[in-house]
Amino acid sequence: MADPKWNVLYFEQWVKKEGLELIRGHKVENVFTTPLKPWARTGGKAVQIQLNGTGELNAAYIQEIDPKKELAPQRHIYEELVFVLKGRGSTAVWYDGKKKNSFEWQAGSLFSIPLNAWYQHFNGSGSEPARYIAVTTAPIMMNLIRNEDFIFNNDAVFPERYDGEENYFSGKVKTEIFKDWDIPTPISFSNFFADVYSLTLHESNRGIDTRGYSFELANGVLGSHTVVIPGGTFSKVHRHGPGAHVIWLKGDGYSLIWPDGGEKMKEYWGPGTMLVPPDWWWHQHAVISKEPAQHLALKLSSRTNLVTKAHMGSMKSTRTGGNQLNYEDFPPELMAELKQIFQEECAKRGTPVHMEPIAGL
Repeated sequence: MADPKWNVLYFEQWVKKEGLELIRGHKVENVFTTPLKPWARTGGKAVQIQLNGTGELNAAYIQEIDPKKELAPQRHIYEELVFVLKGRGSTAVWYDGKKKNSFEWQAGSLFSIPLNAWYQHFNGSGSEPARYIAVTTAPIMMNLIRNEDFIFNNDAVFPERYDGEENYFSGKVKTEIFKDWDIPTPISFSNFFADVYSLTLHESNRGIDTRGYSFELANGVLGSHTVVIPGGTFSKVHRHGPGAHVIWLKGDGYSLIWPDGGEKMKEYWGPGTMLVPPDWWWHQHAVISKEPAQHLALKLSSRTNLVTKAHMGSMKSTRTGGNQLNYEDFPPELMAELKQIFQEECAKRGTPVHMEPIAGL
């Protein structure tokens, strides 16, 4: 590792040393088509991503596996949550001295690598590459420890998280009800979800007729949820802490993001766009396509293993101490502004507005 310099983070130095690009800013235009470079460590092609809204606490990377190929075995003292973008394949996971566990995945699969377990990804196709995106806690761990050998060559095991159980990646789901939001919400616990696109979703209080699903994986600190928002509607305004990587899977629209008292920024999105709202900025998602939109959020802080309390009230009304404005609580001038922007954007595309519960729309 190069000698430390003023205002340079260890994680940034590591990415440079690995020979990879580091994407910054508020969003990635399309995670399905983002250019990648060879990554000697893994034997694949990759790009590292640390968007401004992460607060340097987590990051993402995209990696691709060539047809008929596998990546090199890896282990590391940071968590990793994986979503498969395209292709199919399998992964083997093990601790030294323990039997390997293997499972198969496809586009839409979501799983987590147990902390510091060895793992190896294999492409199951002889003709098509496989591509995935992963969110990790690498930045906070590297910036705190500042020792690459400790991160990647550490024999520590965490049996309370993973102990070689044969059914660990079976896909069996346990559901518990979380009662600290405006409506009781099912939280699904598993270490492998085969297909995010085909899940049976539950009621969500994010907006009109929205549906959702919340994930807890590998007894870790990274969590996830997916939300489907009908076409011609916009979500409630909300805010939360850093590190929520919002990947749009379906539909087209925009997100307005702004700090208290600050200027609003409009970020357009479509399938493949990834946004990370800045820490504690208000934001709203608006679907301007006729068809519904779906996003998957890969984020810091699960419900069971909190890292920051800043995510606790993200789907709880500001009336009861949360950080989501119900429609009736939008200040009149804010509602007027948001409605005007939304109506103009829908009109450009001939999308009917379906905000009947909101006066004037």
